[in-house]
Amino acid sequence: MKRSFVLQIAAVIVVSGAFVGILTTADVYEDVKARIVEVLCLSCIKLEPKTIQEFTFKTVDDAPHPYFVTENLTKGPVFLHYSEDVCAGCEVMFPIVKQLFNIEFGKQDMFSKTVTFDHGNITYIYVNLDHTIDILENSFPMYDKDDIGGLPMFTIITLGYDHGTVRPYFTTLYGTLNVPTDAERSSLLREVLTESIEMYQQNKAGYQPT
Repeated sequence: MKRSFVLQIAAVIVVSGAFVGILTTADVYEDVKARIVEVLCLSCIKLEPKTIQEFTFKTVDDAPHPYFVTENLTKGPVFLHYSEDVCAGCEVMFPIVKQLFNIEFGKQDMFSKTVTFDHGNITYIYVNLDHTIDILENSFPMYDKDDIGGLPMFTIITLGYDHGTVRPYFTTLYGTLNVPTDAERSSLLREVLTESIEMYQQNKAGYQPT
């Protein structure tokens, strides 16, 4: 009987030790799990089939375009680059976009600049969702037109003619753009930007920011 009692006490000690171990490592476990899930969910494997180069007037839930977009549209198209600290596709696209616009900044910086591109102006705005302000962060879901909820995400806003009114007209691209090489990714972005500049030039005379 004494031997049975000793075994019971030992079992209690082992279980208690394991429980304490779980509690003390819970934060580390949750952090690691969150990062792994985040990387998988935002991977380009998921995003690639969703990239569609179609412009639309309709934001998600018909949300109004934010002030920083409508005001910058007086100068030319607006390019919103949404990113995050932990994002495999962001690492691929970050240097491509910087080279495309001939700009330099850090991945955790807040950065914006109006640049000359193909004989027009484009306002480039970088939004790292881990290091930004509310107005920029809140713009992310309204431009997620294909309901991806993942990063990287690129929104190009130009002007279009809609039943007698010139309005913001945009497309959103995702991930590494469903093409296999950096050269093709750069070429695709350049193609969409050139198209957006052409539409802007055709409609800018009728634009009245609200």
